[in-house]
Amino acid sequence: MDVSTLVASVTSAAELAKLLVNERDRQKAAAIEGQFTDKITQAQIQLSQVLSTVIEKDGLIQTLTERVRELEAQQSEKSRYRLAKLGTLGDFFAHELRPATELVERADEPAHFLCQPCFDIRKQKSILRIQGTLCVCASCGTKVQIEQSKPADPHLFSRDPDPFARNW
Repeated sequence: MDVSTLVASVTSAAELAKLLVNERDRQKAAAIEGQFTDKITQAQIQLSQVLSTVIEKDGLIQTLTERVRELEAQQSEKSRYRLAKLGTLGDFFAHELRPATELVERADEPAHFLCQPCFDIRKQKSILRIQGTLCVCASCGTKVQIEQSKPADPHLFSRDPDPFARNW
């Protein structure tokens, strides 16, 4: 056997061994790359789920913040009035505007009464028309016979048939 043939055979065997090792490494790398891609895909799916939850919670927070503002505004408006029995006949109650000395905002507003059911239940300000001994709500149509228990306020008992019948 010739030395050069032996060297060529050993060199070829070494080349073949290198090629086999390289192929094995490439297959391992491909398998690791596939696993890594799967893990990245799963992480992206989880991230999108977390982001959708965060977006949902942000929307809920915004909705609740708006609701709190509404309730604070309603409470602020309600604090401008006090519940008072209107007249001495029956049990009819209405929200009476507090005196100007107790009001900070709109202290120049004329004295008036709001329909209690409209204000408390329907969240609507409906000023009561008081004509003599009859009290009428233009919004809900409530009519109540009252007897004046104190001298009439000229702003409340105007000759104008409907001076305050407006809804805010």
